[in-house]
Amino acid sequence: MTSSPTADSFFFIFIEGGGGAQLGEDSCDTSELKICVEAIPRTPVGLPRNKAELDAHCKAYQTGMTCMDAWMKRCLPTDGQKFIQQQIGGARALMRFLCSNETALRKEFLKESTCWAVVSPDWSRCVDELHVAVRDVAERSQQLAYFSRNSELCCARDEFMTCVTYVGRSCSNSGGTLLRRMAWVLAQDVAACSQQPRAYCSAPSLPFATPLLATITGVILYPARL
Repeated sequence: MTSSPTADSFFFIFIEGGGGAQLGEDSCDTSELKICVEAIPRTPVGLPRNKAELDAHCKAYQTGMTCMDAWMKRCLPTDGQKFIQQQIGGARALMRFLCSNETALRKEFLKESTCWAVVSPDWSRCVDELHVAVRDVAERSQQLAYFSRNSELCCARDEFMTCVTYVGRSCSNSGGTLLRRMAWVLAQDVAACSQQPRAYCSAPSLPFATPLLATITGVILYPARL
C-alpha cells in the first residue's frame, strides 16, 4: 500500500528550506521536527472519503502543526517565521476550511466521496510532482536570485494546477471544480506569480541538495498512514 498525499503534509516543503533563514538557537536543528512527525496519529491512505477519515486527517494535521509551530517560534527569527507563514498560508486555510464544522467547503468535500475514491492516486501524483519541484527550489534557494526562485515556483504551481485540472475530468463537474478550488487554495501562496505566460517553465531544473524549506510538507501531504 503506497502513500497517497492529501492536504495534511504540504508544510514540510517550506520548513526545510526556510528561505535561507538562520536558526535562532544553537540547540535548534531541523532534525528535531522528526519528533513532530512521529507524534502525528496514523491516518487512512488517500483523500478522505467520509467524515471519520476527514476527522482523522484533521487530528493528524492539528497535532503535527501544534508541534511545528512551537519549533518555529523557538528556532526561527521573526523574518524567518513570517516567510514560512506566508508560504504555507494557503495550505493552512485549506485545512481550516476542511476541519471546521459546518463550513461550506467541508460539506461540499464530504458530498464527493465517489470522486475522491477515483482520483486519489492521480491527485497524489500531482502533489508529489509539486513537492519535488518546490523541494528542488528550496534546496537551491541560497544559490538562486529571488526572481529565478520565484519564477521556478510559479512554474511548479502552474504545472500542479494543470495536473489537477486533468485529474478532475474523471469526476462530476462539481467534483472537478471542487478539486481545482482545493488545489488553488493549497498552492496559491507558493510564490508571487503574475498572469504573464511563463515560456521558461519547460527549462530543465538544476541538481539539488538540502537546506531548511522541506520538512513541513509531510504533515499536509504525507500524514502517517495505517
